[in-house]
Amino acid sequence: MVTTMTGGKTTDMLAVARELGPTVRGFADEAERMRQCPPALVEILHESRLLDMMIPRAYGGLEATIPTMVRVLEELAIHDASVGWIVGIANGTGVISASMPEATARALFTPRAVAGGAQAPYGRAVEVDGGFRVTGRWPFASGCTHCTMLVGGSLVTDGAAPRVTGGMPEYRLAVFPIDEVDIIDTWHVAGLRGTGSRDMAVHDVFVPHDRMLSLGRDTLVVDSPTYRYPVLGYLALTIAPIPLGIARRALDELVALAEGKTPMGIGSKLRERSLTQYEIARAEAILRSARAWLYEVMDEIWEKVLRDDEVTAKDRALVRMACAHAALESLRATEIAYTLGGGSAIYESNALQRCMRDAHAATQHVMLAPTNYEPAGKAILGLDLPPMV
Repeated sequence: MVTTMTGGKTTDMLAVARELGPTVRGFADEAERMRQCPPALVEILHESRLLDMMIPRAYGGLEATIPTMVRVLEELAIHDASVGWIVGIANGTGVISASMPEATARALFTPRAVAGGAQAPYGRAVEVDGGFRVTGRWPFASGCTHCTMLVGGSLVTDGAAPRVTGGMPEYRLAVFPIDEVDIIDTWHVAGLRGTGSRDMAVHDVFVPHDRMLSLGRDTLVVDSPTYRYPVLGYLALTIAPIPLGIARRALDELVALAEGKTPMGIGSKLRERSLTQYEIARAEAILRSARAWLYEVMDEIWEKVLRDDEVTAKDRALVRMACAHAALESLRATEIAYTLGGGSAIYESNALQRCMRDAHAATQHVMLAPTNYEPAGKAILGLDLPPMV
């Protein structure tokens, strides 16, 4: 299902994303120049309810399903990968609302609230009376230019040493209102330029206990299938659809180019060449098979969550591998389209060059890296997996 409730009415959020597609595409050059999502487009995303799809209905959000979210993100990424990415980050981070005390969530998640930030453990947190003092600097705070709050992954320390709980360093996710965070403009990059993924920093900021979360271990305050999905798999699913959309755009652009282009010295149109026909078919098969398997694994685990069945360590490892596999195979399909485009593809006016840059940038994310195959391989072979998969 791709429908959700909006203002008492059932709304097809995928249809909303499709209708918004040409508008998103129309802002893409401006986003590239600004190196962030243009404020006018942020306003449109708010009006379309795309930034609060996954926030609980109790706090004014749509509380959409995970399959809905993934399809919406893929559709947006066809038109501009950066928009798909920042919508994914907002919805991925927004689920922290389900783990907070209700009063805290209501105070932070007011209308048009947007969460973002970085979950890597680059912060250090020292426990004090009533909470923690947190210091850190984090790269890749995607969408920070329009966020109302940012999160920063932090290791709890006792003196100079990390605190160990259950044999593991104690990790917390600190939640900062935006006015407590310094934003540092480091975002001069090759791909996904429109995401505004700048650095964020805090120095000795007090964070009360109710804003220091342990995602995946905290008891849910808002308990629904959306928030019971394996947390790392969920986070991977907020970015894995982006390379799928990029590859779809690249193949569509190549088909359009092949219809009219006659390569120099060939004498026949690009689409009439046997190599083009073979390669475009191969790229289509690569993309469709990787996409189908991602949706299959995602849906299998979603059905388990709906039935309240056990989600095993193997399930968690497989969904993360499926996300990485979809992204890496999408990059392969995009590279085929770019190569077939020849010299035409290198011009800034040609969408293939942006598809190529964006696809490479997306697959650099740790959640989509080849290392995500290893835990799945261990599970398939019947070996023990680490506690947090």
